[in-house]
Amino acid sequence: MEQPRQRFNDVSLLLVEDEIESREMLARMLSLNYPGIRIYTADDGRSGLELYRQYQPDLVVTDINMPQMNGIAMAREIKLLNPDATIVAVTAHSETAYLMNAIEIGMDHYILKPVNYPELFRVLDRVGEKITLRRLVAQQVSALRASERRFSTIFQATPDLLSIANLVDGKLVEVNEAFLKVLGYDRDEVIGSSGEELGLWLDPAQAGSLLVELSEKGAVRDIEVRIRSKSGQELEGLVSAESIEMDGTPFLLTLFKDISERKRLEQVIKHQAQHDVLTDLPNRKLFMDFLALELAQARRNRKNLAVLFLDLDHFKQINDTLGHAAGDLLLQSVAQRLKACVRESDTVARIGGDEFNVLMPDLAQTDDVGTVVSKIMGVFQAPFRLEGVEVKVGTSVGISMFPADGDSSEELLQKADSAMYAAKQNRGNSYQFYNSEINARTVNRQNLERQLRQAVARGELELLYQPLLSLGNRRIIAAEALLRWHHPERGLLLPDQFITMAEETGAIVPIGEWVIHQALAQVKQWQEKGFDLALAVNLSNREFHQPHFLEQTLAALSQTGIGAGTLQMDIPERAIMDNGTASRQNMLRLTEAGVAFSVDDFGVGSSSLQRIRQLPIAKLKIDRSFIRDLDNPDNLDVVTAMICMSHSLKLKVNAVGVERQEQLELMQNYGCDEVQGDLIGRPLPAAQFELMLVRPAPGGAIPL
Repeated sequence: MEQPRQRFNDVSLLLVEDEIESREMLARMLSLNYPGIRIYTADDGRSGLELYRQYQPDLVVTDINMPQMNGIAMAREIKLLNPDATIVAVTAHSETAYLMNAIEIGMDHYILKPVNYPELFRVLDRVGEKITLRRLVAQQVSALRASERRFSTIFQATPDLLSIANLVDGKLVEVNEAFLKVLGYDRDEVIGSSGEELGLWLDPAQAGSLLVELSEKGAVRDIEVRIRSKSGQELEGLVSAESIEMDGTPFLLTLFKDISERKRLEQVIKHQAQHDVLTDLPNRKLFMDFLALELAQARRNRKNLAVLFLDLDHFKQINDTLGHAAGDLLLQSVAQRLKACVRESDTVARIGGDEFNVLMPDLAQTDDVGTVVSKIMGVFQAPFRLEGVEVKVGTSVGISMFPADGDSSEELLQKADSAMYAAKQNRGNSYQFYNSEINARTVNRQNLERQLRQAVARGELELLYQPLLSLGNRRIIAAEALLRWHHPERGLLLPDQFITMAEETGAIVPIGEWVIHQALAQVKQWQEKGFDLALAVNLSNREFHQPHFLEQTLAALSQTGIGAGTLQMDIPERAIMDNGTASRQNMLRLTEAGVAFSVDDFGVGSSSLQRIRQLPIAKLKIDRSFIRDLDNPDNLDVVTAMICMSHSLKLKVNAVGVERQEQLELMQNYGCDEVQGDLIGRPLPAAQFELMLVRPAPGGAIPL
C-alpha cells in the first residue's frame, strides 16, 4: 500500500457532494490517504457556502450539479469571499458550458466521475504544494517589512515567474527559481540581459504596449501575453507588473502566471464539444455549422452541394453477437475508411449510433457526387476485422442536393434521411438520390403517422378476435386480439400496413395500452356469460421494452377486474434477443402473477432455444410460413423438430395459419398442442366471435 501522504498537515478541506454514497466514499478515501487533513462535508452548494464562511477551509472539493445551489454558483460566491480560494470540481458532467464556467470563475482543477482516485490524489498533491507555497509566501510577506532577506525567500519560493528589471535600460537584475526552471535558462544567461535580447517576447509589440500602459497607470494587472522559453516552447500567461523604486532607481517588478495548461484544457473541451468521442469525427452540431457555412458559400458562387446520410445495415446484430466493444471498433473502422475515400474538401461526421453524414461542397455538377458515392460503397466491399473475426457490413446511403432538393440545412438533412430510408427499404447496401417519389412517400408516411396518433380518440381502431383451438379436447381455449384500422380515406388497414411505422415513431405504446384494456374488458364480458376463455395479445418489441410496461399491464388487469391467468402475451423473437435485465425482471414478475408469455412467429427470427430456456416462456407459436408449405418434406421436418424440441423443454406449441384439413391432421399426428387459422375461424368482430362460441356440438368440442 502507498505510504500516507504528508502534504496536508494542518490543512482543512470542505467536501460538497449531494450523493451520500459518493460523499462518504470520497471522505473515507481522503482520510485514509491524507491522515492530517480536517474534512467538513455538505450536501448542497448552499450549506457548503455557509460552512466555508464559518471555517474558511484551505481547499474545496465540490460536485457541480447539486440541488439548492450548484457547484458553479457556490464557487462563484466563494471566490467573492476569497479570490485565492482553491477549488477542485469532481463531477459526472462534461458539458462544455459547465466546464467553461468552471474555468472562467477560477476553479483550479476538475476530475470526471467515476473518480479515478490516483488521478485525484495527483491533483491534490499539487494543490498541497500550492497551499504550502501559499502559506510560505504569506508568512514571508508578513515578515517582509523586517527583513530584506525574507523578501528574497518569498521571491524565490513563489511558483509564478518573477523578475526585476531596470526600467532605464531594461536589463534584468533578478529572477526567481521558477523563472529559470520554466524557461530553461541559467542565472548567468539572464542577469544583465534584457527580455528582447533573450528573445523572451513572442510578440515584441506586447512588451512595448505593457510599458506604455505601465507609464500611464503605474501598474498593470493580468494582461494576457505569450512568451518563449529558451528551447522555443511557447507559453501563454497573465502578466502583472508594477514600477518600484530602490535607492532612487526605478525598477519593474513583473509576475508571469503560466496558464498554458488552462488554455490547452480549454481547447480540449472545445474539441470534445464538437467531436464524437468514439471516432473523433465532427459531431452533429459541428456538421450543421459546416453545412450552414458551405450553403452560404454555395449560394454566393452558384455551386451545387450534396448531403449524404449513411446508416449501417444490420449494425445491431454486431452488438448482439460480438458485443458492444466490437461494435465500437466497427464504427471506428468505418470512420477511418470514410475519411480516406472522400475528397479533402468533404466533411465526414458521426451524428449518433451507426449513422454518419458526409458534406460535399463546391460541386460543379451533380455527376461529381456519383464518383464519391461509388468510393463510399466500395469501402464496404472488404470485410472488417473485429477482434479476430471478419465481418461483412453494408451501408444504405441517402443523397440530397442543393439547390435542387432544398435551401436550408434542416431540409437537406431531412431529405437525405428520407432517401436513405428508401434505400434501406429497397434492399439495403445501396444508395438513393432524393426524388419526387420519395417525397410523396415521405409526405404520405407523415400524414399516416399523424392520423394514427388520432385514431384512438376518433374511434377508428377495432379489435377482431381469432380462436385458438386445443388439439387435446378440440375446444376453443383462447381468443387472439387482432388490430384493424378503419382509415377515414383508405378504408380498412391491416397491421402490416401501419404497425411498423407505429413502432418506429412510438405511437405503438398508447395504441398497445388501448388494445389490452379493450381486449381484457371484452374477455371479462365473455367470462361473465360462462365462456371459459383466455386472451392472447400481441406485443411489439418497443411495447415490451418501454419503461412502464409492467405497471401498465398490472393496471389494465386491475381496472378490468380480470385474473392475470387469463392473459397470454405474444412477444416477437427480436424481443428475446434484445431482452435486458429490466425486461427479464418484468417477465418474471408478470409470470409469477399468472401471465403467460409466448414467442410469436417462431422460426423466422434469430432467437435460439438456449436463449428461450433462460426466460419464463410457456409457448412457441410456429410461424405460418412453415405451416403453409407442409407438403414440402423439409418444412415438415423442421416443424416436427420444433415440436419435439419444444416439448423437451416443457413448452407448448401453437401452429399458426392452419387453413386446410390435412394441415390440421398433420399437426394433430405430430403432437402439436394448439392451432389457429382460417380453418378454425377467421378473425371476427366481438359479436360474431361470441356467436361462434355457442356453435359447438354437444359436449363443447368443435367437429373438425
